[in-house]
Amino acid sequence: MAAQTVSVEEPELPEEVTESLETFHEALGKVDDTFKSLLETSVDDLKEKMNPLQSAKLDLVVAYAINSMFWMYLTTQGVNPRQHPVKSELDRIKKYMGKVKEATEKKEASLRIDKGAAKRFVKSALWQPDTDKGATSETSQKEVETPHEEESKKSEKRKSEGKLAKSTEKKKKRKR
Repeated sequence: MAAQTVSVEEPELPEEVTESLETFHEALGKVDDTFKSLLETSVDDLKEKMNPLQSAKLDLVVAYAINSMFWMYLTTQGVNPRQHPVKSELDRIKKYMGKVKEATEKKEASLRIDKGAAKRFVKSALWQPDTDKGATSETSQKEVETPHEEESKKSEKRKSEGKLAKSTEKKKKRKR
């Protein structure tokens, strides 16, 4: 009896799966390049140039990236990462990312300027000259007076006119 040779061919994968694997392989290469550049630089050197908030953000991004990579590793090994402790670790990191974001927003909010309030402060702090009846100015604004204020101004004007009239009469008498 003659020996039969049986050739074993690898089963062909569907085109969708092949494309997905190629895309995954390319993305993995990009991640590898990114991590290599990060690993070439000392974390202490990076943090030395950062303020505490930026340093916290860096720590969180690195921790999230590492745990995400482990999530992907578990998935490739057939382990459900949702039932693995890595899920709670990712949730914890997300919680701290939220706290850092909140601190950043508070800092930015304190730096914002209320333009309307600033205009009012400046306007009230600036000296504005009194304008004559005939003089008009584009920058001066007519103030609305209450009836009481109008009456008191009129009475002051009458008093000053009366004093002026009396003083001119006295001067005329002296000259005679």
